[in-house]
Amino acid sequence: MDRKKIYPLYMIIAPVLVFMLFFVIPSTFGYVYAFTDWSSARAVNLRFVGFDNLLSVIQDRKLPTALVNTLIYAAVKTVLVTVLGLFFAYLLNREIRTKMILRTIYYIPAILSALVVGLTFSAVFETRHGVINETIKALGGEGVQWFGARFTAMIAICIAEVWRNTGYAIVISLTGMQSVATEYLEAAKIDGASEWQSYKNITLPLIMSIVNVNILFSLIYGLKMFDLIFIMTSGGPGSSTESFGTLMMNEMSAGRYAQSVAVNLTFTAVLILVSLGWQKISEVWEYAE
Repeated sequence: MDRKKIYPLYMIIAPVLVFMLFFVIPSTFGYVYAFTDWSSARAVNLRFVGFDNLLSVIQDRKLPTALVNTLIYAAVKTVLVTVLGLFFAYLLNREIRTKMILRTIYYIPAILSALVVGLTFSAVFETRHGVINETIKALGGEGVQWFGARFTAMIAICIAEVWRNTGYAIVISLTGMQSVATEYLEAAKIDGASEWQSYKNITLPLIMSIVNVNILFSLIYGLKMFDLIFIMTSGGPGSSTESFGTLMMNEMSAGRYAQSVAVNLTFTAVLILVSLGWQKISEVWEYAE
């Protein structure tokens, strides 16, 4: 080990202080408002109301829908982004002339803002003149009201979210694949292993820690999905595509500030449980070199 690269422990103090000052402390104190009567009608002289807001949130008929939708968004995004990231990274790791151009093209969606992506896919799935419906009509079918029902609206949102985030997964997966020592692959080739066998038995096990990072990031940001949902459907039709993020926004817009914070507190608990649960599960098959 190169001891020149070992930094003193005290060098971590400044980043930790900044993180505590600008994230942990404000977030923690912010949760206090969930136990008050803070609203658009009462912004000062707040009163402590105990767990009334949390009970109100739990009893809200929108919460089960938001919870189920959030888990669906996270699951679909995690599976598709991870699989597509591995697939395209595998293709881009091969010796092809246009691989640098293709890497740039695949990463372009990741640098676009949520507003641009949301408005673009809203136009693509638009009922009357959207690209998808125009294509269906050209093939002799009937147009679909994509944002008129929960199932089709969630499909449109998930497609937009996966398209937007696959570029990140490609970059992370490709970095892992390029870190695999060529000696392992050459030895497998000499032993008669096919390309698929080398990938399945050597490359994939060696990059499982990278894959787990991809899965964890996709899972967390999938649970936190808000922007595309708000732009494309605002949680509609009705509240059928509502997520925790849009539920918080709608409570805040209605002037129920304390209930919005209570929703956030509930969501934080769900996020922590899911993240810790996945980390425990991933430890089972993660490769340790």
